[in-house]
Amino acid sequence: MVGTAQAQNFLLEAGQFDGKKVTAVEIRYRGAKTVNEARLRSHMAVAPGKAFSQTVLDGDIKTLNASGLVNDVQIFAEDVSGGVKVIVDVATRPLISGLGFDGNSTFSDGKLAKETKLGVGQVLSDAQIIKARRNIEKLYEGYGYPDVSVTHRLQASSRAGYADLVFLVGEGEKSEVYKIRFEGNSALKDTDLRKEMNTKEKGWFSWFTKSGRINTVALDEDIEKVEDFYRSKGFWRAKVGIPKRVPRKGEGVDLVIPVNEGPRYVVNSVGFPSIKVFTREELMPALSLVGNMPFSSKKVRDDVRMIRSYYGSRGYADVAVKPDIREAADSRVNIFYRITPGSRKKVGRVNIQGNTKSMDKVIRREIPMRPGENFNSVDIDTTKRRLSNLNYFDDVQVTGSNSSQAGYRDVNIMVNEKKTGSVNFGAGFSSVDNIVGFINLEQTNFDITNWGRFTGAGQRFSMSLRAGAERKDFRLSLVEPWFLGKKLSLGTELYYRDLLFLSDEYDQTNIGGSVFLRKPVGRKAYVKGEYRLESIEIDAENGTSQAFLDEDGKYLRSALSLNYVYDSRDSNKLPRRGHKVDLGVTVAGGFLGGDVDAYTVSGNGTKHWNLAWDTILTARGSFTVVDEFGGDGSVPIFERQFLGGSRDLRGFEYRDIGPRDQVTEEVLGGGSSFFASLELTFPITERVRGAVFYDMGFVNEDSWDFSASNLATDAGIGLRLDLPIGPLAVDYAIPIQSPDDEADKGGQFNFYLNYQF
Repeated sequence: MVGTAQAQNFLLEAGQFDGKKVTAVEIRYRGAKTVNEARLRSHMAVAPGKAFSQTVLDGDIKTLNASGLVNDVQIFAEDVSGGVKVIVDVATRPLISGLGFDGNSTFSDGKLAKETKLGVGQVLSDAQIIKARRNIEKLYEGYGYPDVSVTHRLQASSRAGYADLVFLVGEGEKSEVYKIRFEGNSALKDTDLRKEMNTKEKGWFSWFTKSGRINTVALDEDIEKVEDFYRSKGFWRAKVGIPKRVPRKGEGVDLVIPVNEGPRYVVNSVGFPSIKVFTREELMPALSLVGNMPFSSKKVRDDVRMIRSYYGSRGYADVAVKPDIREAADSRVNIFYRITPGSRKKVGRVNIQGNTKSMDKVIRREIPMRPGENFNSVDIDTTKRRLSNLNYFDDVQVTGSNSSQAGYRDVNIMVNEKKTGSVNFGAGFSSVDNIVGFINLEQTNFDITNWGRFTGAGQRFSMSLRAGAERKDFRLSLVEPWFLGKKLSLGTELYYRDLLFLSDEYDQTNIGGSVFLRKPVGRKAYVKGEYRLESIEIDAENGTSQAFLDEDGKYLRSALSLNYVYDSRDSNKLPRRGHKVDLGVTVAGGFLGGDVDAYTVSGNGTKHWNLAWDTILTARGSFTVVDEFGGDGSVPIFERQFLGGSRDLRGFEYRDIGPRDQVTEEVLGGGSSFFASLELTFPITERVRGAVFYDMGFVNEDSWDFSASNLATDAGIGLRLDLPIGPLAVDYAIPIQSPDDEADKGGQFNFYLNYQF
């Protein structure tokens, strides 16, 4: 590449043309013309009619070289009548005439050619060749070849402007990991150390999870993680050596990792030399690591963050905290936190960049700091977390920078928008409603006023249609999470539901809509009020019993509900810790009008414990009471309670627990229900967990009747699969105790999408 240096020298001489009008830009080719002029010009800023500029031409040379389209570029200028003519002299890169491979035996030439994503006639740019090499390496690594290497060479072709691209493959040995063992460890178990590693042993589902694969970069990171894990457990001097691959009989290798644990250290003392702003007495109670506790590198990092948070909350944005750990006698250490507070700052400008779709207000309302307030470095992390949780952006960067105003710190927010709309369609199957076709349209960053694009205001819009042999559903919803500019959600929903799977004795159709307000109460709770108006039609089968014929007809239901929800779970997909409680009351009819006069009181909760070996114990419980008021003493069947199926009593058929009709033996539902469950899940692979569970519950005919005389219980096993379509659960349960002979139909399979939310 000589063009850049030569052209830059020329530009220095061409300063006499600066400011003159460019009358023409001519492109001259040295050698074969493999890239058309239009494509080259798209990488150039110089153009007829613009002023001649050395800076612009310098930038064009850099851009052309960076494009990968040229081997060499030089720019000349000619003084012509009316201005200056620019001549761009280029030697373009050759085109691919063919692909070749040398050294490959595991995969065919055709398979590798497909992986390169290159084709005959493409420009041979360095960037594309490097990307093709990496694609080949990833293919080999995915099949257990961690030491694969790929280089390339170009071979001249008989055709002018073309060259053959040959990839040279060093496959290395196949090294799938069947066992990871540690040598030299006595205090910590192999099982605990393996959990810290991303590299996993080959398992039954390795074709899906890719376990057993060795990635050398990831393995280096694993060694650092294991070493840090030792330090977090008090082994301050622990060293983890280079892994050795020991061949097994047959195929694969064992990964043997040497460990030198060293002594376990205890904290002797914690000090703050030359502390300012805060006193030692103010910081000590907040420390997680103090004297006579086992040393932990993790707790040291936690305490550094805590100290920074303390100072940051007072406006000391530039505080530096350096832990100084010194060895004392008898395997003890002294920890000194050396703090340099710097000067206090206030918030200056809040700059937002990169939001090409999202409105500024959508971002600013998530920022807990305002210009003129004390600069709080803790709020930087809070802002990043809040914006990331919106799920509108691929990347969020929040930083502080020096302001033009003395004593102020500007806040800079850089976001990278991502697609927030999705269309999903397909078919599903469950043990309740059989085969269902579906289409879902969702936009999580919706703007109802932005006609054409409908994005940017942070509203949530969704539309779904599901149709199958046993159901037809249509749902349309819109949620404004910041109603009236406050942290107050306003939502509305319209729906049509044709439910044929509820009973063999009747079909049910619901058509209606709702509107709700949801207000946060603290960080983990909210209160939700909802008004719902719907038409409900019960279509009883001909020849059914009088009990179901009495339910036949159309009902207008007007209902108001109020719920309090507290949720401290660490995840809504696979919670390991925390709990969720939902308490609610619903009133239908009365002053609200309609044909249904009833009230419902309900409560449900879940609690999760993360136990040894990443097992998770989950306790669930719920109760519901429904009763009528001001009527004839009966509650419509769509208000009554049922149990049985995948969501509660899994050893019984769907809605098959409750008071029965004596003629048809079908369940009519009751006025009171109770349910409780214990479930223990355990990891099998990274994306598969096993489960054992026990369920119990009852449904009684009368309201406020919690007698356990009709108790039903079951026990079973299951799988929890993390699939691309969503979390799928498969359970098999056997009834242990049944409230009646009709309910006990033997073991039951249930499978369903296992969303928590």
